[in-house]
Amino acid sequence: MEAEPATIARMDAKSTRRAATQPGRSSAEEPWEVEEELDRFRPPGERPPAPSPTALPPDPRTLSARRALDQALDRWWQSALLPDSQLLREGLLVLQAGHELAESQRTLLLRAALAHRRGMLTALRFQTDPERTAVVLAEAVCDGSLPLEGMQPLLQGDENSPEWRPALIERLRQCEPGQRLRAEPALALLAQPTATRGSVRGGKPARAAASAQPSSQKGLWFGLLGVVLVAVGVVVFWGGERQRPVATVAVPAGSYSVHVAPDAGPKTVELNAFVIDRYEATVGQYRLCYERGVCPWPATPASATRARYLLDLAFAEFPMVHVDHKAAERFCRFQGKRLPTAAEWEVAAAYAPASQRMYRFPWGDEWVAQRANAASANIGDTVQVGSYQPAGDSPLGVSEMAGNVAEWTSTPLLVEGVTHYLVRGGSFVSEPGELRTAAVESLAAQTVASWLGVRCASTPAE
Repeated sequence: MEAEPATIARMDAKSTRRAATQPGRSSAEEPWEVEEELDRFRPPGERPPAPSPTALPPDPRTLSARRALDQALDRWWQSALLPDSQLLREGLLVLQAGHELAESQRTLLLRAALAHRRGMLTALRFQTDPERTAVVLAEAVCDGSLPLEGMQPLLQGDENSPEWRPALIERLRQCEPGQRLRAEPALALLAQPTATRGSVRGGKPARAAASAQPSSQKGLWFGLLGVVLVAVGVVVFWGGERQRPVATVAVPAGSYSVHVAPDAGPKTVELNAFVIDRYEATVGQYRLCYERGVCPWPATPASATRARYLLDLAFAEFPMVHVDHKAAERFCRFQGKRLPTAAEWEVAAAYAPASQRMYRFPWGDEWVAQRANAASANIGDTVQVGSYQPAGDSPLGVSEMAGNVAEWTSTPLLVEGVTHYLVRGGSFVSEPGELRTAAVESLAAQTVASWLGVRCASTPAE
């Protein structure tokens, strides 16, 4: 019996390598003969869509494929199960017919294509996040599911390979010692110049035609190329929602009066310049860390009031919760950053450069209930990061430094012989006194809660 589209196949490293070396299967991508099938995704009488950045309205078959991919994403995040080849084919048909899929769904299709060794180039052409693309390709190279002979067609066939190639090189250099024998030939291949051939990708104009144009038209071609690259960089979808780019705020070096212990008075500290994330870490960002195998999956996917908080794509830009101190550290390292110290956190939350003093609340010295997700808001759960900007931002422009979720810092405190870590910012269950920029709480490192999250910082390069 033919499998239903939502059927999921377990693809561990062993089964992936077995699929990649099946007799009679070419190492290059098997073409998808889908033109005769695309009509079922188009309204009756409609001609095939011209390349356009605007996706077609969904029809019942497209909606069915999206639902099946949502179910497949749940299985992937919970149990590392990939879609079977039938759902892979359905998803690629939807994309080739001009319909939109979420960024996470397209990433899952790329993973499945690499595992099944079918539709690899087609799936690759619909990726819009070079860093995420590099993560998936690096995993496939390091675990052996993407051999060297399979990499060459992807480099040549994807017009956007120059965008993900540098990130892939960096990822391959991070392969585990036992996987470096696979990574080294791929690194040598990536070091060679590769000519790519253009194609229609995700409804965007094809670039290949420029290679056959007279030299007098090349200026126009490069201009169009720039426009397309800008469009790709600006519009990135995750879970059907526009994903907020990771933004950071620079904090100058200086001498600051801060609070570095509960129930203690201010202390003057000297801080070097540092950078802190403008927003709290989101569910979408943490799930990418989990997919890479760096971050652990929390014991529960629920938030305070939402049973499927970590699984529902609608909450991709909401703050991550249920992370203990070790998971918070791992997440920040995955981001190439670190946890802020308690002193750094307070300066980012309270320091006003214009007056060179520390505010009582991020926005000033008076409590304003409308500027924070606190207990008084009666929401009882998290809200999307950036919901209170700019009115609720700190003078330096950092969002949600009061309320929403409390945030781990790297500052330890010994409590009755047990190492705790300082937590700052309060949360949606906190009263105004707990949301002051000077408020400090200490928690055991193993603490997890629906009101506890993370924000990362970094030290700028010399």
